[in-house]
Amino acid sequence: MLTVRQALDQIVSAVAPLGTERVGLFEAVGRVLAEEVRSQRDVPGYANSAMDGYAVRHADVVQTPARLRVIGLSAAGTRALPTVGAGQAARIMTGAPVPPGADTVVRVEDTRSDGDDVVIDTAGAKGKDIRRAGEDVRAGDTVLDARRRLIPADIGVAASVGRTLLLVHRRPRVAIVSTGNELIEADQPIETGQVVNSNAYALAAAVAEAGGVALPLPIARDSPQAIRAAFDEAARADAILSTGGVSVGDFDYVKAVMDEIGIERLFWKVAQKPGKPLTFGMLAGRPYFGLPGNPVSALVCFYLYARPALRRMGGFAAPYLPTAAATLAHDVKKAEGLTEFIRCRLERRGGALVASSTGTQSSSVLRSMSQGQGLIVAPAEDRVLREGSEVRVILLDSEAASEETPF
Repeated sequence: MLTVRQALDQIVSAVAPLGTERVGLFEAVGRVLAEEVRSQRDVPGYANSAMDGYAVRHADVVQTPARLRVIGLSAAGTRALPTVGAGQAARIMTGAPVPPGADTVVRVEDTRSDGDDVVIDTAGAKGKDIRRAGEDVRAGDTVLDARRRLIPADIGVAASVGRTLLLVHRRPRVAIVSTGNELIEADQPIETGQVVNSNAYALAAAVAEAGGVALPLPIARDSPQAIRAAFDEAARADAILSTGGVSVGDFDYVKAVMDEIGIERLFWKVAQKPGKPLTFGMLAGRPYFGLPGNPVSALVCFYLYARPALRRMGGFAAPYLPTAAATLAHDVKKAEGLTEFIRCRLERRGGALVASSTGTQSSSVLRSMSQGQGLIVAPAEDRVLREGSEVRVILLDSEAASEETPF
């Protein structure tokens, strides 16, 4: 049986970034750039004013106060500009082009209007409050590097330099196969012996959060034919997640179907809790994750193993969930000989992060994942984690570790 680290290393080394596609700017945020972006133009493209005020020749305002004749206006979008000569000024708005002849802008607060004239009371250095052409970006500059996860500001930068399409890594399409005679859909009335297929919904949401495209398939009943049909459909995706059917029961047909369709099973079982009966394999270069049927086990195994694989396939440089150090609020007993991932709540106390168990660690209690913000990593060699000890926590909700302050 593999350790958690051995299993994770096998999975991450088995996958690689997918191909690329060009998308419009409105679709690009959160995607991973697959090329460097160079500017096609200077930004700004012309000298413009940083203030509302007057465009003047600095030579005319060395001595203040200085009286100048106002000869026109430059507003945003203006194309026909007045030419500023000796003893003259042009009214100018923020962002408007600097008229020919002017080399300085005096903000309106430092002036007084007097009929057709303006009196300059104070003037700064030559060039004051003028944004020069190319001050932000020069044509030919690299403005975005490859492998960058695009944030909203990047989209604005790309637009400003004339790029409306960006080459990004393709998002992995992930088929979700739920197996079991007991499963029903969320909107169906439940009867004795039936279970809502919550795994499909939770995993689809987790896939989307990881940057993938979820493709939930109809429930596959416990027969070789139904499971084979579901896997044939799933094989069209970039990755496959299945839940249930990887144990040793009489109706666990998934492993047999895996062999039939040619999935190379790389391992089965990991020395961990929850999620010990995890299966991982490859089908024609596509990763396959046979997740346990219990909802907590399925979701924990997704976060630990499937998520890093999908992030790597999507080109992300940081595939793993963030971790943080926390102080344990109370003693926690754990399974002997297994790395255990303990669902926990996180809170700030005096600036320090404190972790406490969500309570029962049963793998069927999905609400414990909803109520918690992280997973305490309890090493295999430990039997009890003591109150006050420092523990490493995988952050499922990164906001839980942040300071609750506006700045």
